[in-house]
Amino acid sequence: MSDVNVLVVFYSRCGTAEQLALAAGVGAIQAKGNIRLRRLVDLADAKTIEASPEWKENLDRMNRDYVAPRPADPEWAHVIVLASPRHSAAEIEGYCRLLRSLGCVSGKIAATLSPDDSDSALGSIAAAASAAGMIVAPCRTVSDDPITAAREHGQRVTRMARAIAGIG
Repeated sequence: MSDVNVLVVFYSRCGTAEQLALAAGVGAIQAKGNIRLRRLVDLADAKTIEASPEWKENLDRMNRDYVAPRPADPEWAHVIVLASPRHSAAEIEGYCRLLRSLGCVSGKIAATLSPDDSDSALGSIAAAASAAGMIVAPCRTVSDDPITAAREHGQRVTRMARAIAGIG
């Protein structure tokens, strides 16, 4: 079975979207995919971040644990998982605009994730991914547990990419 490459890009302040991204990455691995896990940098200024102890603590940890997406990452990927917090999709939307300007994602699968299937966040992420030329595969909630749903979504989009590309 040939390799499907899955780029998992997330933005998280306090760790919820991070957990979804990790679960989607595990699902991709379970479906025999290769993953790269990347965290987008904060758009907020330092003063705003410092005002929230939870955000600051998680940011320090995440900055140690993850690197930002690199230009080679979307070219490498067959699937790009985009995970965002419930009330802040600006970082993911900005990343999708960057991808569009790079011109390397047309026809690739974008898998959207947000806690509680937040329609506002998912809708804006899907629109940004679609505008970048990607094929959007929204998360089909099969489970009431968001972590399980994210893992299943990672499996599903990895298999989808394999089938579309005729890999394996």
